[in-house]
Order: sequence, then C-alpha cells, then structure tokens
Amino acid sequence: MVTSELDLLPLMNIFIVLIPLLLLSAVFVQVSVIRMDAPVGPGDATAAVATDLAEGLELAVVIAADAYVVTGRGLGEQIIARAEGTDAQPSDPAALAGLGAALGDVVAQYPEEKSVKIVAGPHTRYEEIVDVMDVARGAGLPQVGLAGSMSGGM
Repeated sequence: MVTSELDLLPLMNIFIVLIPLLLLSAVFVQVSVIRMDAPVGPGDATAAVATDLAEGLELAVVIAADAYVVTGRGLGEQIIARAEGTDAQPSDPAALAGLGAALGDVVAQYPEEKSVKIVAGPHTRYEEIVDVMDVARGAGLPQVGLAGSMSGGM
C-alpha cells in the first residue's frame, strides 16, 4: 500500500501571487448621483406642474463660451465673464463665485423660487455643468434641470 501526501505548496504560491495582483488591478470608484428633473413634455402626466413653472420666474443659467448668463422672466440678463479654462482646471473659480453671488441675489429677491435650468451647448464640458449645478444648489436652488443649447440644434 502506497500512501502519498497532496502537495499544496504550488497552489498556495499561485494564490499568493494572484490575490495581490487582482486587488491592485481592481478599480475602486466612488459612485455619486446627481439628482435633476427630467424635461416635461406636453403629453406628460405632470403637465400641470409645467404650467405652474411656466408662470414662474423661469430662471436659467446659460453656459456660453466666455461667460455665464443668468436670465429669467422679468430679470433681464446678468453676464458673468469667465476666463478660458485649462485641462487641469476647466472652470474659472472667480466666475463661479460671481455666478453664486448672482444666483444668491435672485434667491433673496424671489425666495419662493427653487428651480433653475442650466442651458449648455453640445461642446460644454461635463465638469463645468457639474460645477454650475453645485453653485446653483449652494445658492439655494435645489431643483436643477438641464436643457440643450438653443443654437446647438438640440
């Protein structure tokens, strides 16, 4: 009768190499959610809400190539010039601060206003849209919606 032992050392060596390799190659991503309202169509069940919003201020922030433009019914236009962004810093912090101040003034003047629409062109950087959303929420406008550019064909 022959007895032999199972040699587990080669299998353990493989696991010792594979486990750190798999842990180093794993991608750890923080998932965050940006809450925003979808556009409301004329046949939608929430058409009554759209009618109420149409009678409101219709506050909008247009992200142009060289400025942020704050518009609304009865507000006129406030233009906040911004410097051209770089790859490392796509948004101009001074312009974002000016945008926050302008939106804060609108919220102080119209405290019942809680929504803002961000109008972005087809070539607007995603980081810049998120920065404008953050500024709008920080100014007291929690309901942020997105719209396509009027001249962008969207």
